[in-house]
Amino acid sequence: MHKTLQIGKTQWIFVQTPDPETINNLAQEYDFHEMITNDLLEVNAQSKIESSGKHFFLALSFTKYIPSNGRSVFNELDVIIGDNYIITTIGSESQSFTALFDTVSQEDKTIDESYKSSPYYILYRIIDAFYDKTIKSLSFSSQRLLDIQNSISDGAKNEVIDDLMNEDLNKILIKHNFLSQKDVINDLINHIDEFHDKQLKVYFNDLKVKLARIISTINVLTEKNDSLMTAYNTYLGIKSNKSMTRLTFINSIFMPLTVIAGIGGMSERSMMTGSQNWRIAYPLFILGCVAIAYITFLILRKFFMKK
Repeated sequence: MHKTLQIGKTQWIFVQTPDPETINNLAQEYDFHEMITNDLLEVNAQSKIESSGKHFFLALSFTKYIPSNGRSVFNELDVIIGDNYIITTIGSESQSFTALFDTVSQEDKTIDESYKSSPYYILYRIIDAFYDKTIKSLSFSSQRLLDIQNSISDGAKNEVIDDLMNEDLNKILIKHNFLSQKDVINDLINHIDEFHDKQLKVYFNDLKVKLARIISTINVLTEKNDSLMTAYNTYLGIKSNKSMTRLTFINSIFMPLTVIAGIGGMSERSMMTGSQNWRIAYPLFILGCVAIAYITFLILRKFFMKK
């Protein structure tokens, strides 16, 4: 997707899921430095900021949640700012990004001298939209953890451990992704303060506050995820102990029977009963085993009930 929007004196070139041909065409048209072109063609694992010659370049890595597999993936935003234009590219489609572009396109754009028509104000709105989206996504993550907690309370299912591991991996990905943005946002604020309208600084300071809120929320959710993992392991331990208790109970019933049956089996009709009397002795022997089993059951049940 490739769209263009004129906002006062600033042109916004909006590109989603760009291919190498589109990037190379933009590089030729706007005379990008080759380092910027390379950054656009490659995936940047870490957020970065560069200012060289005619262009200002910013790469921010955000995350996108995939409901089908319960995992978050990287979605990189690249921004190039030049004289009276801003070019934005996003690695994969983003509904919030598209919604922002549509919203801005419907706003009044007649105040050419306003700082709100500056490329850096548009940059602020773009980052702000992604931060708002992240905060909303984290609230959904909190709800998923609550659902997992209820699942453990109601009797944990096999997929609980998979859900907890997915949530844990998602938090690690998101946390390290946004931690790398702290220095970038600080550098961006310094850049705005030094070269551009001072009124913009308050907006980017607001981004700094939102970023701190995101990181704080991630830390809280990570602790909650760890607590649920511990609770689930405790649940499994209790369940395992109950199973061992039942097995011990059953073994306690059958152990004396096994011993008696072993003795009776070794008699070969003669050791205990003689060759002529086994038809009477063995039924009595079986009744004796049943009686011992019942008495053992009563004793063990009373013991475990007291316990």
